[in-house]
Amino acid sequence: MGVRINNNIEAMVAHRNLLKNDRAMSKSLERLASGQKVNRAADDPAALVISEHMRAEISGMQQAIRNNEVAISLVQTAEGSMNEISNLLISIRQRAISAANVGASDDAMTMANQSEIENALFSLDRIVSSTQFGQYKLLDGTNEAKVEITYKKGPEGKFVLDEKGSKIIESKNTIEGLRFHVGPDAGHTAATSIRNMNTNQLGRPTNELNNSNFMSLADIDVSSEQGSMDALGIIDQAITEVATVRGELGAFQQHTLESNLTSLQVAAENMTSAESTLRDTDMAQELATFTRNQIMSQSATAQLAQANALPQNILRLLNA
Repeated sequence: MGVRINNNIEAMVAHRNLLKNDRAMSKSLERLASGQKVNRAADDPAALVISEHMRAEISGMQQAIRNNEVAISLVQTAEGSMNEISNLLISIRQRAISAANVGASDDAMTMANQSEIENALFSLDRIVSSTQFGQYKLLDGTNEAKVEITYKKGPEGKFVLDEKGSKIIESKNTIEGLRFHVGPDAGHTAATSIRNMNTNQLGRPTNELNNSNFMSLADIDVSSEQGSMDALGIIDQAITEVATVRGELGAFQQHTLESNLTSLQVAAENMTSAESTLRDTDMAQELATFTRNQIMSQSATAQLAQANALPQNILRLLNA
């Protein structure tokens, strides 16, 4: 190897390695400071693409978890009010049985029973009108299931009629009143319905009228023995209707919302763990790497100083 002073190759090599070690140390410092080993796309393009999709999924899961919790709160609000409606119906039934005991009841007692029933019916309607989630009413029929009917049409766009001149039904689609988005992606929905709980909608005769011609719970009158008997049938039907809706809401909460909430929480934990593996810094490993880069940088600095000192030896030859 020749002796040269115009180009100090050893110093250039040492300087290049010093810059390389400084860049590595700077990257280690960035990872330790941010807690992430992928801070920009250039750090790991493949990991960045995968983890961004994972982050979007995790974000969707977290919002879906909140959606489930809100839905559970809404269902519990409605069910709590219906529990009070059930208590009122049981009290109304008790008054009707008392009024039916005509052998031991005078007109004053009968009127007192009727007055108490009317007061309870008023309270029931008040509960229905005041039960809401935020500004969203729950029991007034807003959330009843609706049937969407599609009629068959001919080539010219006109409705096809049957022999009696009626439109031919092509399909029927039931649309639930309460629809919740309970998953991280499109189409992850769950739905249920709550029927109208007003007194004029409960206990409506399904087959034939009673002897007192009561059309609903709102019409019951126990001022006569026959009225008391017919009222009991209406009240029992109303109790069944309320209990059925409560059972449907309870099943929806337990088997759909709560089970889905647990599943989402587990999935979010696993997805977060997977995303963390791709993006987060292993602090112990990165500290070891930083220490190594720090030592290598100090060594390269020392070697650069040595390389810069080599041309000084040529001065001795010249002085000689």
